[in-house]
Order: sequence, then structure tokens, then C-alpha cells
Amino acid sequence: MKKNKRIIFATMATLSLAAPMAAVFNFDNVQTVSANHQGTKVWLQYGTLKYALKGPSGRVYPAGTKVVREASDDTKPLISLHGYSFYLTLQIGGIPGNQLLQDIGGGKIAEAYVNYEDWHEIDYPSDTTVLVQNTTDYTDLKSSDFHPVDNSNPDVPYANVDKLKAAYNEYVINVNFSKLDGTDKAWVANINKRVGSAEAMGVPQSTVDALTDEITSAYANYKKTGHLVSGDSSSGSANSSNSSGNTTKPSTSKKSKSRVVRLRKASYRYTHKGKRVSKKLIKKGSYVKINGKTYRIKGKKYYRIAKNRYIRAVNVVKK
Repeated sequence: MKKNKRIIFATMATLSLAAPMAAVFNFDNVQTVSANHQGTKVWLQYGTLKYALKGPSGRVYPAGTKVVREASDDTKPLISLHGYSFYLTLQIGGIPGNQLLQDIGGGKIAEAYVNYEDWHEIDYPSDTTVLVQNTTDYTDLKSSDFHPVDNSNPDVPYANVDKLKAAYNEYVINVNFSKLDGTDKAWVANINKRVGSAEAMGVPQSTVDALTDEITSAYANYKKTGHLVSGDSSSGSANSSNSSGNTTKPSTSKKSKSRVVRLRKASYRYTHKGKRVSKKLIKKGSYVKINGKTYRIKGKKYYRIAKNRYIRAVNVVKK
């Protein structure tokens, strides 16, 4: 299906809303929408709060408060769209295609908090139209941090993603993606999906923090070695001296695919005889590529990271 043209390209520091909305809005997030059917129609879905919610400003929005969300699909959207927020305040309007700021909203409410109706399609208005206006408070308008007043009601987790966004942006700006190898490119594709999912409503803070740490560690490894998760500098010691005539080999488990793993604690490197290579540790949080097998050396489990180089399996983050 043909994609619709975007009709919002900018945001403003302040925006005076047309009557009956006399208050001044101050948004620092870009609201991007589009209209369907050659830019003439848009889908709306109204709903009401199931129970009273308190916003970050301390204001309480009572049960029954009317909220709305919009979608630009050519076909009717599914009635339940977990990734689409409802808004406490939303206005739309303007001639489609004129590249001016037209739709603006704030106060993101999770679908789980809303008794919602079916979607209905309207002609995209040529003038500013206020759909709902429940607040002009900037603290609440820029947030999705809303929770039940009565803590016996189900709560949707709210995670602060500021550090995640900062870590992700730094990595995106500074990594030369054209020079990454296959392993790193696979990690990049995976991390892009996971960052998008982590920014959705209802994701716990622990998940966001773990992803932030993973990106930070990978970027630190990139600055040190030129690789995000592959080619760890520790593997460069693979040619350290060892008796070439030794034929003793560790026992192995069943074969499995190679993969990249993260160290949950600093790890020494060992030979196939279980002898520690040096006093130098691979740092906690580093990423190393293993061949997918487990090796039993002197009764303990190891992973191989390079020729005749092994790390303790217990030091690897379990997935």
C-alpha cells in the first residue's frame, strides 16, 4: 500500500491555540501525523479514563475524562493498538500538504487506562479543530507518566528513557556503520528494534536501564577496538606461547551456533589445559564471540573465544 505523505515537519517552542483554547502550549517533542486517502481523511478513536489518574504535575484526571487518538491508515485500524497513545489534549487542522505545524497534542495515556470506542473516519479539517482539552499544564503535556490514584487499580509501568536516548544518539552519531563486520551489523539491526520497543509505554525501568548499559558498553568497545561486539581486543592474544606438541583436548558438549555474549563479570583467559594465560582480565560488560560450544576443562564449563583461548562459562550473562 502506498505510504502517505507527512504533513508535519517542525515543532515550535510555543504555540498559541485558537479559541476556545486561549492558553499557551510549550512542547519540546515533535508530533508527526499524516492524513490518508491523498491527505483528506483521518481516523479518530475516542475513549474515557477507566479510573482517576494522577499526572507528574500532581493534578488528578478523574474517571470518565475524555481522551482521543488518531491514525492515518488507509484502512480502518485495529480497535486495540497498544503502541498508540491516547491524548489528554489534542487539536488537529490545517490544509494538508502546506508543511506547517498542524496537529499538536500532549499528555500521553496508555491504552490500558482507557475504555475506548470504535474508530471512525473524518474529513481532515481545514481549520484548527480542538478534539479534547483536559490540560494546558506543560509538565503533564510533555509526559506519559500517569498512574492510578487508587493503587488497587492496575498500573502501567513508566520508564524514564532519557539516558537510553542519550546513549543511543551518541552511538548512532559516532559509529561508522559502513565499516562494521557482519556480527556487528547483526547486533545493530537487533538493537534498533529493541530501542524502539523499549521506548513504548509499559516497559519496566529495569529493561530500559539494561539496554542503556548494553549500548554504552558496546560503544566503549567500539572506541577501543573498532568493533561493537566482535573482534574484542582480548582475542589478539590468541598466539601467546603454548606447547605446540600438546595433544590434550577438553571435552565438548553438543554443537551449537556461534554467538556474541556479554560478560557479567571480569574474566581471565585460559588454555585448553585450564592454565591461565595472563593476569590481564577481560573487563566486565565486554562482548566476546564464542563458537557456541561448551567445553569441560578440569570439571568446569568454558567457552572458546579464540584459538586455544577459553573463558569460564559462569562469567557470561545468561540469556
